[in-house]
Amino acid sequence: MKKAPSGVRKIRVMPNVLDVYLHPFQGDVSSCRQHVHPDEYEWFYCCEGGGIQAVGQWRQRVKVGDLLLIPPGKPHVFCASESGCRTAVLMQSVRYCLGETTAASEAAFLMEHLTRYVEKNGYLLPLSEADSRTCGETLHRIMALQKKPAFGNALRINSLLGAMLEIGFHLPELPRGPVSPDSGDPERRISELLFYLDSMYIRPVTVEEALRITGMSRSAFHVHFQEATGLTFCQYLNDLRLATAEHLISEGVPPEEAAKRSGFTSRSNYYQQRRNRRRKNP
Repeated sequence: MKKAPSGVRKIRVMPNVLDVYLHPFQGDVSSCRQHVHPDEYEWFYCCEGGGIQAVGQWRQRVKVGDLLLIPPGKPHVFCASESGCRTAVLMQSVRYCLGETTAASEAAFLMEHLTRYVEKNGYLLPLSEADSRTCGETLHRIMALQKKPAFGNALRINSLLGAMLEIGFHLPELPRGPVSPDSGDPERRISELLFYLDSMYIRPVTVEEALRITGMSRSAFHVHFQEATGLTFCQYLNDLRLATAEHLISEGVPPEEAAKRSGFTSRSNYYQQRRNRRRKNP
């Protein structure tokens, strides 16, 4: 009896996505026995139907497109609605982010950030519809790779899991990485800011926020930022957003939706910024 749980945990050292159908539950969620995964994170994406997720005393109604993260050791149970619920569930071992590489350190830091966030704010991640849909597609891509074992699939799964962890940059409370020993160097501070902007540009980002991240005065920040990029802060943000919008439009996304998903306030704002760039770069 003691060997079975250990064996299950060994099998799931690699991330494992399960396609699960939960039958309708008649009754009160409080009467359901909660279970625990001591060594695994559970990512729960609702594909069809819905229900109620309980984590300890926390309760949340779940609908199609919702993504939840339940950290290791948290008692939880899901009760499907009368229509049942089909889910994609990613089980991720706590050991998966361990290692000595920079990527492993960043992954572990993002998992810690996500864990702190859900424990403070609730286990349903507040993502945009587009971000949530992307996460669901990512889970199904991992599932497809698992069904057809082939050389390179572990690397592909690792890359897809990294994409999942990036949602930490899309939460209202953004991650702040450990301060590097040489972070006093202005060039290094600007490089760290550019790293954050690569993920944050779809949200409103102010100069004040950039000043907090770099720890610079306003005048020093503008000088060093322009030296590093050749652009003002606003121009740099708009170029990131324009490149994203144009890529989405080239893939068939309607301009209004592309503008929204790229961080512009509206389609007209996107067109205005595009005209401004063309005037400066005829």
